[in-house]
Amino acid sequence: MGSSFFEFNIATTGLFAARAGLELTSHNVSNVATKGYSRQYIKQKAAIPLNRYSGVGQVGTGTVVYGIGQHRDIYLDQKYWPQVSTLGEYGQKHSQLSLMEVSLSELSKTSLTNNVNDFFKSLSGLSFTSDSLEYRNSVINTADTLVTNIRNHATKLRQQQIDLNDDAYAMVERINSIGTQIADLNEQIYQFEIDGNTANELRDRRALLIDELSKYANVEVKEYSDGSGRELGNKYVVLLNGHEFVDHNSNQKLECVRRENLLHPNDPPGLYDIQWKNGDKLNLDTLTGELKGILDVRDGDSGGPGGKYKGIPYYIDKLNEFVRTMAYAMNTGKRLSDDTPLDGVIGHQDGFDMNGDPGGLLFTMIGPDGKTVENRVNYNMIDAFNFAISDSIKADPKKLAISDTNDATQVSNNKVVLGFLKLKDDTSLFKEGGAYQFVSSISATLGIDTKQAENYRSFYKDVTESVDNQRKQVSSVSINEEIANMVMYQHLYQVSSKLINTINEIYNTTINGLGV
Repeated sequence: MGSSFFEFNIATTGLFAARAGLELTSHNVSNVATKGYSRQYIKQKAAIPLNRYSGVGQVGTGTVVYGIGQHRDIYLDQKYWPQVSTLGEYGQKHSQLSLMEVSLSELSKTSLTNNVNDFFKSLSGLSFTSDSLEYRNSVINTADTLVTNIRNHATKLRQQQIDLNDDAYAMVERINSIGTQIADLNEQIYQFEIDGNTANELRDRRALLIDELSKYANVEVKEYSDGSGRELGNKYVVLLNGHEFVDHNSNQKLECVRRENLLHPNDPPGLYDIQWKNGDKLNLDTLTGELKGILDVRDGDSGGPGGKYKGIPYYIDKLNEFVRTMAYAMNTGKRLSDDTPLDGVIGHQDGFDMNGDPGGLLFTMIGPDGKTVENRVNYNMIDAFNFAISDSIKADPKKLAISDTNDATQVSNNKVVLGFLKLKDDTSLFKEGGAYQFVSSISATLGIDTKQAENYRSFYKDVTESVDNQRKQVSSVSINEEIANMVMYQHLYQVSSKLINTINEIYNTTINGLGV
């Protein structure tokens, strides 16, 4: 049945098990503030019993600690990762749209709505005193302020595009680094767990990397057996946006490739397309995460080649539409869309200045030489980056052509100005309405998009925190629980020690006290 000191062996297993429990409790407590650490526990079971001499029944042989497990629920992880990914996407969108809103919002001092309103106010003032150089200068100054701020807004949007491009590059580098680390950890975990142990700390590090990766893009994790029959899965696969990213100890990489051709005419050169190094395209339609948020804002043009999202190219296109339409309407008195005359509007080119000379271009573009184009202009070449008021008119306010006749007695009548004033609310100018309604719609659309991104971000933040709290309830170290475990293992250790002392006294009496 066993040795004569069989009882000592049983008591000793209890002593060792209690000590293992105290050691693990100490380990848990020391990692209470360690990010990503999952609470561990000893795996303990009754030792294999022995048959009794009589052949009836069995005698227990104590306890055995056969491993160390960790409290982690993979189901909660699988719930957490997609929520974090969506949160990352809308967090990026809200952050970037908020930056755009700073300059394009109606509340900004340099907002387009304020600039347009000031310009038409100055025209209204000139309509009453059309021969006043002071009011002419006021119109020229407010017009110059308008075109300058439009160029500034477009330049800021382009710079934001460049910054987002840099962010995308840095994020791809980080994603690739995480993939390499996960592959390395997979191999370490595989080697450690060959004999049936559990690499708890390594698994925590890997799960923490997956948590970070899920912020950048949508991930899916699969763990499967290698056919060895072991309890734990041995092969670990990570899918990034449905594409195999890590296959156990190997990983594919993303790469940033500079575009040979611009996706949009006003894009800065050198923007990156992101693809897999094996040449596979990154499916942007199914992508989520911060990377998706960055790419949508950088490239989104609401249905064009950049996707359905209203990103920076969309708002630059709206600025381009405004400047081309306004330049054409005020210079020619016609609609840009169909070249039909605007009711009651006389183009600046059809008016006459204070000297009785025909008017030229009021709104034009900055040419390659840095000067404004003064004669004929291709309106399709005008954009928010080169939009300008004529240098000759800025230099001489008398060249502002606001009269419809060169009659020396009527060179300062206000019929051209009165026509210009109609453009503010002429609903046929843009599909959104007049000039004021159009620029108001830009800021309103941006405000709605920003608010929508904030609502989604807030919603997924609450969902993510809820799921993460569930994970923490399972995995986090509780000081109160660890104190209770410490007291329990302390008592077990003391009881096992007492049992050994008692057995020792029995054998001492039997062997030494009953001798003849």
